[in-house]
Amino acid sequence: MPERETQEKVGHIFGRGRSWRSRLGRSLSRKPGLKPRLERAARLLLLLLVSLAVAFLLSPPHQKPSGKQQEGSLARETVRAVGDFLVEDVETTSLRRKEALEQVPHVFDLDETAFTKMEERLHRALEFIRQHQQVLMQPSLSVDGGKQAAAPPRPAAIHKNLIAHKPEFDNLLGVSLPSPIFYLLAKAEFSPTLEALTVQILRQFYQQGVITGRTLPQPEPKTILLRRLPSRQEQVLTPPYPFLEVEDIRKPVASYCREVAADFTPADRWLVCDVVQYLLSPNVTFNLAETQERQQTLLSNIKPTYFSVKKRELIVQEGERLTPVHVAKLKAHALIYPANRGFIIFLGTFLSLALVLGLSYHLARTAIKTFSTRLRDLTCLAVLLLTGAYLTTAFLGLGDIISRTRPELGHNLLYALPLALCPTLGALFLGLETGVLMSFLTATLGALLLEKPFPFFLYFLSAGLMGVWGVRRYRRRGALIHVGLTIALVNVVMLAAFKFMEYPFTFRDLFIGQAFALTGGLLTGILTQGLSPAIEAGFGYTSDLRLLELLNLDQPILRELMLIAPGTYHHSLVVGQMVEATAEVIGANPLLAKAAAYYHDVGKIRKPAYFVENQLGEENKHEKLAPSMSSLILIAHVKDGVELARQHRLGDQLADIIQQHHGACLISYFYNKAKSQAANPQTVNIDDYRYPGPRPQTKEAGLVLLADQVEAASRTLVDPTPARIQGLVQKLINNVFADGQLDECDLTLRELHLIAKSFNKILSGIFHQRVHYPQPAEKTRAHEDLDKQPTKKSQAKSGENQGKSREDLKRLGMP
Repeated sequence: MPERETQEKVGHIFGRGRSWRSRLGRSLSRKPGLKPRLERAARLLLLLLVSLAVAFLLSPPHQKPSGKQQEGSLARETVRAVGDFLVEDVETTSLRRKEALEQVPHVFDLDETAFTKMEERLHRALEFIRQHQQVLMQPSLSVDGGKQAAAPPRPAAIHKNLIAHKPEFDNLLGVSLPSPIFYLLAKAEFSPTLEALTVQILRQFYQQGVITGRTLPQPEPKTILLRRLPSRQEQVLTPPYPFLEVEDIRKPVASYCREVAADFTPADRWLVCDVVQYLLSPNVTFNLAETQERQQTLLSNIKPTYFSVKKRELIVQEGERLTPVHVAKLKAHALIYPANRGFIIFLGTFLSLALVLGLSYHLARTAIKTFSTRLRDLTCLAVLLLTGAYLTTAFLGLGDIISRTRPELGHNLLYALPLALCPTLGALFLGLETGVLMSFLTATLGALLLEKPFPFFLYFLSAGLMGVWGVRRYRRRGALIHVGLTIALVNVVMLAAFKFMEYPFTFRDLFIGQAFALTGGLLTGILTQGLSPAIEAGFGYTSDLRLLELLNLDQPILRELMLIAPGTYHHSLVVGQMVEATAEVIGANPLLAKAAAYYHDVGKIRKPAYFVENQLGEENKHEKLAPSMSSLILIAHVKDGVELARQHRLGDQLADIIQQHHGACLISYFYNKAKSQAANPQTVNIDDYRYPGPRPQTKEAGLVLLADQVEAASRTLVDPTPARIQGLVQKLINNVFADGQLDECDLTLRELHLIAKSFNKILSGIFHQRVHYPQPAEKTRAHEDLDKQPTKKSQAKSGENQGKSREDLKRLGMP
């Protein structure tokens, strides 16, 4: 059949000509995803987002602390000094001022003009009343028998008239004297001698000073300053003070009268005492304004006393009751607190985190061979980091709440934090090296959120490393519980060490801490077991446990492969045995390699009759097809296999190996056939007869490629002796290596030698020689002894069939 006609018949399936081949090659050679430039931008954006999220936790928005908190209230937050500043020592300053005020005497004014004014008023009043008395005492003319005679006035009439002038007398005196005293003065005729004695006594007492009982402050001051007005002469006085209280003036006046008026009659002395008692008024007053002015002048010269507060010094703890010292510190701290400090701290934290995470990424990409730089894997690591950071924050908040009622529980709650969950999941899905890196990062970020970072860093790091070590051979679900138990054991030991470093401690505190540490380990195992299926589904990962499930031959797609393409099914099982034994030798994942071998040719389900292992002696359909169409059919099984892998959710790792298991190998049989049929062999494009790739990227993919070719080629051997098998294996591995198909995976020459050695051993076991049994004397039926050798005729026929199979394999491009 002409090649063009054949192309038209299959064109509705495979497309037309090289345009289809070009599109197919491009679709298989690259994975679905972003362009390289966009992917780099996405990685950078992811780095910035993670740094922002963690920086938000490490440096929550700081508001300027209020300096208006009242004494006796509870502090709403813990405040540390943002810088060095001075705070006025209110108590010391107040004590100094109090001591200084005690040194300032109270100022009292003594009015020296009070005596002069009183003396003048007394003299005018007495002169006024004397004049009236003299007029009243003049005799009046009376008619007696026609004669005029002078008659003296009666005392009662005189007194009556004087009493009538008493208001004027009191007005001039400035004091209202009682009527009895006025009567006695009138009886003594307002004697100038008594006036002189009264003036003498008034002078003495006014000079000494007269005060009221409320003038002196209580308690009595130690010193006072007496100013004499108007001369303003100052005199410092100390107790006892010479002042007389006007309320108790009678006794000292009487005593003084007895001393200076011994010649006077007692009646006159008592009269003078009574008059003086009424005439004396306070002439000493407390000058409050002058005293305060002098105190303010002195206080202005006293500098306040300050004490220093250093940067990062604790000012007040959250929940602490504020004292005057706390209030003073908060007021001074509010004055120096920058308004934009919270933003600056956040910016610095963000930049440092971005730098650390960026350096960690580039170092891991360079130094860790198994570290994945795919955006999906980096997103998974970012989610795990953020989960650990926010989980730590949640435990901190819960611990603070519990500490208010049960301090011993809240203090130890952090030991139950299952932070090892993040590195354990990272190691489970992305490799042990990545898990170790995650252990350091999560321990660092978690410790930075705590007050004692270094001990908790060691605690979290040891738990994370133990979790990574525990999942190195993850083969069953119960293994995660065992991992949790080992983490719990490490936690208990680390906690005991921390408690020993904090000695003395109580056994109750040690018991509570160990209980929480044990809980943290068990919680890590439980959460890891519960979250691993969700991560598998969310990020398309394939764990070892999932691989074990896929190795079950009862999987629907494997059963379908067994029924539709039994030859491919058997080929896949043999390849699986080869790669499983070999993967252990070269340090690859045996489960992943074996599962990939089981499913690597699953795409042949779509067109099983076009592959020689499934033809079972039937007509070879490629005889009627052009070489270009045959190559398209062979290439299509890779694309179909990837589609089926994603349809059945086999995982990205298996889909990648299915896509890479032929690399960019040449389909030599159909390429040579096309050249032999072409009029000009130079017009045949060799790229049209190569698998689109990509080449194997991992050890497991390279191992499947080698095992696939070696197993298929081994079936062409007529007499598969160990020597021939060894030669075939070595030849195929050398050809694959020389063709550059292993350039992008991590297989070394030493590992290739180990692979060849392992393949030789396995294939020699598969094609081992059997013992030739002697033929029986009588001819037996065919069904009586199935293990016996066939007759020569059947042997010849078998040889013919083997030769035919070998030729068919060569037609499909196998060596």
